[in-house]
Amino acid sequence: MDRESNRLAPAPRPPAVPEIEVSQPPQETRREGCLWGMRGLIGCFLVLAVVLAVILLIVTTGFDNVVNGVNRTLDRILNAPPPVASVVSTQTIVQGIQPMGQLVSISAQLAKADIFVGVQQGALNACGFGANHVAQGTIEAGINLAQVTEDDVSYNAATDTYTLSLPAAQLTSCRVDFIRQYDRTTTACSVDWDEARMLANYTSLVEFRDDALEGGILNRAQQEARLVLGNFVQLLTGSNVEIVFKPPDGAAMHASCQPEVPQGWVFNPDTGAWIKQF
Repeated sequence: MDRESNRLAPAPRPPAVPEIEVSQPPQETRREGCLWGMRGLIGCFLVLAVVLAVILLIVTTGFDNVVNGVNRTLDRILNAPPPVASVVSTQTIVQGIQPMGQLVSISAQLAKADIFVGVQQGALNACGFGANHVAQGTIEAGINLAQVTEDDVSYNAATDTYTLSLPAAQLTSCRVDFIRQYDRTTTACSVDWDEARMLANYTSLVEFRDDALEGGILNRAQQEARLVLGNFVQLLTGSNVEIVFKPPDGAAMHASCQPEVPQGWVFNPDTGAWIKQF
């Protein structure tokens, strides 16, 4: 019975598997997320639009300022009054230059040693004597502005340039500042050493003058005068200045630079000696 009842009894059911319920988000929550995304996107577009508008405003304003500035400059140029040249009379320029008188522009200091002076005197030069000398002198050169007249000043309106025609530079002073005698020769005669010193003074002065001329002292004087007077006239007139120099008139030196040979003496270039004439 038991076996049969067991056989007829229904088979046991497997245990039921619990169902897992998947919850879906509510439709409202999804909608709100989309709305927030759209709002964020719109906000980004608005920010970008504001930035672009600001940049455009700055660029436009700056460009307008540039255009306005160019227009104002063109207006000034086109509507500017014609230039007016302020011409200073030649008389005013001459009156400003002439009080400068003798413009000494270059001063040269020179020195020489072993300037030998030999004096021949007496029968067969029995009382001849000589001595060496050392000397120091000054040579000056410049322009004589007292000679400038109104005819020497001209004005070119096209180039706004004043042209000054000045006298050529000349030696304005020559002098021996110091001389000393040494290495006298021996002689049995009574001699005048001051005469030898006087001849040495003449010789050294002439040599100083010639050395200064060979060294270009006149050219340097003209360059200095061109600089000084050019600046003076330019400050006076505010115009361009050109300075030219006239050719030398033959008297290119002061009287002090043309010493006379000591009276009663003659120089013999062949022997290099001075001869006293009685």
